[in-house]
Amino acid sequence: MDYNIYSKDVTITDSMKDYIDKRFSKVSKVVNEEKVISMDLRLSKVRAFYNVEATAHLPGVVVRVEEKGSDFYTVVDAASDAFERRLKRFKERTRFKHKNGIKENLELVPSQFEEEQSITVTRRKRFTIKPMTEEEALLQMEMLGHTFFIFRNIDTDEVNVLYTRKNGSLGIIEMNE
Repeated sequence: MDYNIYSKDVTITDSMKDYIDKRFSKVSKVVNEEKVISMDLRLSKVRAFYNVEATAHLPGVVVRVEEKGSDFYTVVDAASDAFERRLKRFKERTRFKHKNGIKENLELVPSQFEEEQSITVTRRKRFTIKPMTEEEALLQMEMLGHTFFIFRNIDTDEVNVLYTRKNGSLGIIEMNE
């Protein structure tokens, strides 16, 4: 499977690259390589901690995982395992929808807004809000690994925010224009 590796403050050796190839080769067994539009791995190091972020763009959905730790190889293991689990879950959920005769129209939008902890806005992202059902929005939120997702409800044509509550249940904020 082809993917791009971006690194920040990390010098990637040949052994590190081979290890990444070995661990992420499992991903191609889970999902058809023809279905993957693009895949990126972002590696960074802050002090003694490594951060590995894997993002795959599939038709209609973005799957993303992020892992952090002090040992590079352990972090790569954790990221590849989490990525594989998330892809399997996506594949199973879409297969379940297809079996039940529900029309599968996953025209989902990547929502990669990252909240910064400072007073000033240091990063701004724009994305198009496409109409989708609550179930599609939930699936996209899970695939991105976020705790909230903004979408236009296909039934009401209103902008909604789907979010995970502190007790683990889900909530929806409906906005009137």
